[in-house]
Amino acid sequence: MKKVLLFSFIFLFLSILVCYWSFSPVSTDTTSRQFVINQGDSLQTISFRLSKNKFTKNKYAFLIYALLTDSSKNIKAGGFQLTSSNNLSQILAKLTTGGSYDFWLKIIPGTRVQEISSKFIFTPDLEGYIYPDSYLIPDYFTTDDVTSLIKTNFDKKITSLNINQNNLSQIITLASILEREAKTKTDKQMVAGIINNRLKINMALQIDATVQYARDTKNKPAKYWLKLTKTDLKIVSPFNTYLSTGLPPSPICNPGLDSLFAANNPIPSDYLYYIHGTDGTMRYAKTLSEHNANIAKYLR
Repeated sequence: MKKVLLFSFIFLFLSILVCYWSFSPVSTDTTSRQFVINQGDSLQTISFRLSKNKFTKNKYAFLIYALLTDSSKNIKAGGFQLTSSNNLSQILAKLTTGGSYDFWLKIIPGTRVQEISSKFIFTPDLEGYIYPDSYLIPDYFTTDDVTSLIKTNFDKKITSLNINQNNLSQIITLASILEREAKTKTDKQMVAGIINNRLKINMALQIDATVQYARDTKNKPAKYWLKLTKTDLKIVSPFNTYLSTGLPPSPICNPGLDSLFAANNPIPSDYLYYIHGTDGTMRYAKTLSEHNANIAKYLR
């Protein structure tokens, strides 16, 4: 019995020591460093990253402490200034009170610069180059700072896709059309090939999205990308691909990664026409008669 009590006492004592060790700061270093919690990060992910960045001594320490204090639901997303001299209690207090006033800027693929909801106003010449992503913006950032942050991300994506800089503007313009015209990566590649086929024979692209861009640039509506009317098709603009041949003079929206990939990697074919079927499937045709047959079968 005495041995059982002794072992229990030793186990309890060691447990207290381990808890105290885990709870205490990693070091006395008071250098402030930023720790970012992304939207959707799990408690386990946060705990592991705190340990990896030397803010805690053990990758499970913060997880267990947050659960024991019932504070996991109060942890905020954003950027936080932490030091290795913070103990678990101090770290949790910072992560549950907001820390900084940084905010997330989410850019959705296919949106125009005018549609991006932000306190920063992006100029029209950046159309196509505001790479869609979620950005953590420090509260002290200026518009130029945000633009630089987005450009860095954009340049990394362009590099990863091995896009030739000499063809960059054409690729981005084509990608912006694909973003509005197709949903899947494969469909975007197919449409890219069809557009290239039309360009080779100087055939009008006749793409609704480019006319929508022309119309909405002139009228600045409350809601963008509404369906076209017959009158809209008569708009005189280099973006009206029913009246003008070739690609539009510049991008019509900000394309995502799949669209950029597709523009740079079109699928070759003999097709010249495509439609979006009411069943959500893309239909392709080589001749106008085949195209009209697809319209009759899949759109009416």
